[in-house]
Amino acid sequence: MKKNIKNISKKSIITLSLLALSATSLTGCGSKKEASAKEKKSGVTKLRVGSGINYFPYCYLDDDGNRAGYDYAFLEELDKLLDQYEFEYDSMSFDNILLSLDSDKIDLAVHEYVVTDERKEKYLFSGEYYSENITNIAVLSDNDSIKSIDDLAGKKVEAGGVTSNAYAILTKWNEEHDGEDIEVISTDSSTSEQTALNLKKGVWDAACLETHDIAKMNERFGDGKDFVKAAAQIDVNNAYIIYNKDDTKIQQDIDKAIKQLKDNGTLDKLAKKWLESSDEKSE
Repeated sequence: MKKNIKNISKKSIITLSLLALSATSLTGCGSKKEASAKEKKSGVTKLRVGSGINYFPYCYLDDDGNRAGYDYAFLEELDKLLDQYEFEYDSMSFDNILLSLDSDKIDLAVHEYVVTDERKEKYLFSGEYYSENITNIAVLSDNDSIKSIDDLAGKKVEAGGVTSNAYAILTKWNEEHDGEDIEVISTDSSTSEQTALNLKKGVWDAACLETHDIAKMNERFGDGKDFVKAAAQIDVNNAYIIYNKDDTKIQQDIDKAIKQLKDNGTLDKLAKKWLESSDEKSE
């Protein structure tokens, strides 16, 4: 009887040892899988993207507070192509975006930025553009007194935010024409309704608007007629992403993805959806 007990004990010990070894092996496999998953996750770099909240139809917040517009749609498509990156969005007023880039609160700035000498000195631009901008001097359709930028001397002209290209162009004109100043009105939150009302009431003599903005304003406020017209073009530029100077690797990776979006027709589709529709709540 004692012999049998000893035998059973030995067998039990062997069995338990094997089970323990097996469990350890399985735990090891599980740990390897978890480690692998963590390594894969840790291989993705999060990029903080700063963009706008009220620049229809490019980057704005809809009635539900959701990001909407061409720039945000472009960023979503861009993010899909960049497995090594994950975008995190920080929506803010236009004038705060580059300030956030300066203080390293964001990694890239996207708000239909065009290249200026001042910006080139401070920032790194993407090598690929992602949209085209044509800025016009817009006046009421019956205004024939303004036909060029020179005709704006002594006039009140809305030019967007102080960091906008239109603002830079008008202030530069003032610097070059002493005594003939254009009264440049800086706004960074004016809606199309406010712009239309200020033009109609004569609060502003002109406004700097892109071609598609003029078409939409006429459709919304013209009652079948042209409400405003493009008196003259003052700027034709492409829009680029802005980075800090030392982020060349991120710039190069994103440039490849932007080119792919151009080549496969995605940017054309986005432009048709967001820039050719007059619906301010397009989604």
